[in-house]
Amino acid sequence: MIAKAQNTPLERVRELQRKLYLAAKANPERKFGVLYDKVCQFSVLWMAYGQVKANRGAPGIDQQTFEVIESDIGLDVFLLDIQKRLEEKRYKPLPVKRVYIPKADGTQRPLGIPVITDRVVQAAVKIVIEPLFEAAFKDFSYGFRPRKNAQQALREIYKWLNFKCHWVVDADLKSYFDTIPHDKLLLSVRTKVIDRSVVKLIEMWLTAGVMEDMSVRATTTGTPQGGVISPLLANLYLHWLDSTWEKRGFGQRPHDAHLVRYADDFVILCSRRPEHYLEQAKAVLDRLGLTLNAKKTRIVNAKEEPFDFLGHRFMVQPSKVNGDLKTYYYPAPKAMKSVKQKIREVVRGGQHWDLPTLIRDRVNPILRGWGNYFRTGNSRKHFLSIANYTVWTLCIMLRKKHKKRTKGWRDHPPSWFYDYHGLFKLYGMSVTGDEQTRYARLVPS
Repeated sequence: MIAKAQNTPLERVRELQRKLYLAAKANPERKFGVLYDKVCQFSVLWMAYGQVKANRGAPGIDQQTFEVIESDIGLDVFLLDIQKRLEEKRYKPLPVKRVYIPKADGTQRPLGIPVITDRVVQAAVKIVIEPLFEAAFKDFSYGFRPRKNAQQALREIYKWLNFKCHWVVDADLKSYFDTIPHDKLLLSVRTKVIDRSVVKLIEMWLTAGVMEDMSVRATTTGTPQGGVISPLLANLYLHWLDSTWEKRGFGQRPHDAHLVRYADDFVILCSRRPEHYLEQAKAVLDRLGLTLNAKKTRIVNAKEEPFDFLGHRFMVQPSKVNGDLKTYYYPAPKAMKSVKQKIREVVRGGQHWDLPTLIRDRVNPILRGWGNYFRTGNSRKHFLSIANYTVWTLCIMLRKKHKKRTKGWRDHPPSWFYDYHGLFKLYGMSVTGDEQTRYARLVPS
């Protein structure tokens, strides 16, 4: 006898998403007009809160934290209040808090952090409308989508390079998240969603404004990075590029020009005429009101010059074993520099920590997270380099801490950190073996 699935809030929401996805898949032209009541369901809001809390984001301009909500207010009271405000159409979002995070090139990336209430409502809307758009999104779009990840995009690039599509258009959009026109974005939303109340929610988030230096600035373009629904909206807007590419058959013979996109980062791989396909992409982007970054967008021949994508460096060169042309990818120099800087800052700031605690709580999470992302490809030597750098940095820290004149190699060999203090063995993560083992497609979980 087959056991029936439990009727839990999570299962009810999953069933709702499955029905919406199948309905959109069965009729690609269908537009959905009754969705707002689903956003207001308590089970949807409950699941949305769980997703927002799992991201462990910082508080917004109201400084309200998850601890305050759960201990002082009560989770049920908090969600019921949101539900009531939505049902009575009294909900109004607050401006997002502007913060900046450093980028690898020395510039700063602006983020907009909504308050937790707004994040929960955004997540609820995303839960309801995402299946509708997922039914139409293309297979060569990998960024911020269910059952899609960066490793799949990397394997796709690897595949087309092996199929001799050596000409690469390495494209970069200029301030994409900040320049999306609101009117055209809302038109994109209405291709599937015509429920006025849901569209109104999205419009309110886009125009809520940004609080910076104790003043609120209105926004007329863009969707703030940091919002729960922003990745979906960003994917939706660039779906026009994906659709045009597929409609014109550029990924098929005789064009053989393949688009691989991860959110606003994309490359075009082709065997000839890269300038033509760059112009085709630029024409679509011009109609969308988007601009390519002229300094960072370039055309390269992967047999002569490497290119970077999603933190990895790709190149095609003769094999040292038999001389055949092969594709290789591994952590890019920027990625190596970035992780070394993180390790250095953590170790230097942890001189007064107990060494096993410093390694377990601060160093190992960095190594494990970095290793999980870069473990595919030809990364073994790079992993060994980072592992050696970590040991060397720890030795330098111990030498200064205990005021030793020697470098500490004899007192603190690598085995001392690994065997006695639990340092994570990064070099053991890299995948070795034949190409089938290293690059085989993973079954999405």
